Amino acid sequence: MADKSPSTIVGCLLDVSGSMREALEAGHGDNRTVDRFHAILSAALKLAKAEQRRDSNALMFVGAFGLREEKPPVVDLCQLIEALVADEVSDETGYDLLIRLANERNQHHITKYIRTKFTENEARMLYVHLQRHSERLEEFVRAIPPPEKMEKLRTGSKVAGAAIGAVAGSVLAPVTFGLSIPIAATLGGTVGSSIGTAIEEDEVDKSEALGLARRICKEWMQDFKELLPRRISDVVDLLEKLQSSQIPRNHNPEAESNTLLDRLRQYVSHRNAENRVLVLLSDGLSTDGDPLPTARELQQEKVVIATVYLTKDQAAARRRIHDQAARDWNDGQKTLYEMAERVSCLTHPIPVLATLGWSIPSSGEGALHASVCSTAALDEFCSMLLSARFGSSDALLDIAGRVRLDKYINDEHVRNCKNPSDQGQSATCYAHAAAFVLHSALRRIVGRTGGHPSIEAIRNRILQSFPNRERGHSVERVLEEAIKWYPPICFRKVDEDGARQAVLRRRPVLTTFHLSNPGWNAFCRHFEEEAPTRTSLLTSEKMRPHRDLPDDGGHAVALVKCDPHSLTFLNSWGEHWGNGGSFSIQDPTVLQLNSAPASSDVCFYDVYWLESGLSSEERRAYDRQVDEELRARAEEYPSILDLEYRCPLCLTSSAIAKFKGNVYHAVCPCPDCGKTFEPEPGHLMEALYARAGLSSVV
Repeated sequence: MADKSPSTIVGCLLDVSGSMREALEAGHGDNRTVDRFHAILSAALKLAKAEQRRDSNALMFVGAFGLREEKPPVVDLCQLIEALVADEVSDETGYDLLIRLANERNQHHITKYIRTKFTENEARMLYVHLQRHSERLEEFVRAIPPPEKMEKLRTGSKVAGAAIGAVAGSVLAPVTFGLSIPIAATLGGTVGSSIGTAIEEDEVDKSEALGLARRICKEWMQDFKELLPRRISDVVDLLEKLQSSQIPRNHNPEAESNTLLDRLRQYVSHRNAENRVLVLLSDGLSTDGDPLPTARELQQEKVVIATVYLTKDQAAARRRIHDQAARDWNDGQKTLYEMAERVSCLTHPIPVLATLGWSIPSSGEGALHASVCSTAALDEFCSMLLSARFGSSDALLDIAGRVRLDKYINDEHVRNCKNPSDQGQSATCYAHAAAFVLHSALRRIVGRTGGHPSIEAIRNRILQSFPNRERGHSVERVLEEAIKWYPPICFRKVDEDGARQAVLRRRPVLTTFHLSNPGWNAFCRHFEEEAPTRTSLLTSEKMRPHRDLPDDGGHAVALVKCDPHSLTFLNSWGEHWGNGGSFSIQDPTVLQLNSAPASSDVCFYDVYWLESGLSSEERRAYDRQVDEELRARAEEYPSILDLEYRCPLCLTSSAIAKFKGNVYHAVCPCPDCGKTFEPEPGHLMEALYARAGLSSVV
């Protein structure tokens, strides 16, 4: 059967300039010191392996920029590795390879000069280039002086050297302070021999063959200036070879040339590839002009760009996703940030990074950019980066190993959002909104003692304790009672930032607001069933004229979505109102009253539970469910077991498949550890459910 056509192409650009030789991590002792270049090599391999698990038909290229020579500005690292490790199995040095090639062309007499005129690395470069270019090989062989000429040169230089040495001996004899004439003659002979050798060496240095060899060593990387996407499995193999080989790496040094990204456009513009991703890892010290215009063109062609800024400044490199550049960033870091794709914070891998302790912006949007000063943070960001596709987080998270448990919870949440309740003419918004957020929180508890009450059951219980009345009821009082009915549910009053953070973790937030009478009229006209504006954003400017008027009543809704420019709420006025029952506003000031007391301000209530609040039965049920889901998923997607988990005892990360035991008693596979530990509920499966954005606050 023919291979499936590739639908994905991934590009990875590695900065190999001189500054990349600096340590990425310092202050941990020599055993923890890793230079930036080797750290990004490791990260590139992780990227390739993650993509290989996802799509074995994907194509990938790895470019290296920041070279010592002006041309080319970028080389194909995979081609370079392929050329340099082609004869690695024989353990031959660069000298051995070039001498073998010379012997095959009957040029045995240049063995001495190969070992004295070139470094081992230069000899390997020459061998690689001459093997790839037969015409250059013929030119090189023709330029080598024939053996008889070299012998004549050698004999002539010895005669000349001997004559000069004899003169030197006679000159030295009177000043040797009592040394014998034979010793003086020996000194003269040594001088003569040295001069003779110098004559011979000078002739070799001036030879056409050596001049050609020097030019080849300077230009040889021109062979690798074309970035060629190749099968992802080949990329993994080559990067692994580079990591394990002893190839000298001083072909990767210092200065950079022009138009790097211009040269890349043709390599990532495969129109038949559904997903095109370019990952750029650098310390931001650019010398090749402004890359932003070309980056914008790539983005217009639907190429997703992710950037990683490497620094040794620990204060500047916190685990954080940014939605705007910081004032104290240098120009290089700002440029890398500006190049990065902007995505919703609900898009993978950002929820995963949030679970692992990364800060995410409350705006709901962030750049695929990270600043790192440690190999751990670099690996964390890169291993998550390509584990799923950008732009459709729900579908891709399923493929990447998202546990069905959380998928069900999220689907239930989406289903509830798409089927809003209708309070009719009754003033019971407090019961409808509170029931929705309570039900969403309860659905997250696997095997909950007492089961999962329906939204209708929760709403009816609220209405029994807080009957319908003209001015409704305080949602705080409703929640205070509800958490007694439904342990381990908790709630807390939060500001807008806290509300956004909760929603980004898929926890709907109970929200109350008050409007004036004209404000209510404007609000209803904007979102009513027949209004042309019903699906559009209600702005602060439109509501400004009504903000200083008296309070004419409040309302309770549920915040279910946010982005940098809006907040979206689920209402309880039926599915034909607003945008399918929901409405969006510019910011909280839209629903704010300036004339009312603080009790009438927009208020947000985060409803959640903690793992520590689960009963022992619920914790065991949670563990069993995660364990069952792992087994089911592993059968469907075996590569899930390649995901890594860190042993809490030795802090070594290993693939989940290598851990023995289960979620109750796990055995570390590390040979230096091998200890048994009892994970917290679900922690052994963190690599799975972390992908769904879960944390200890659920």
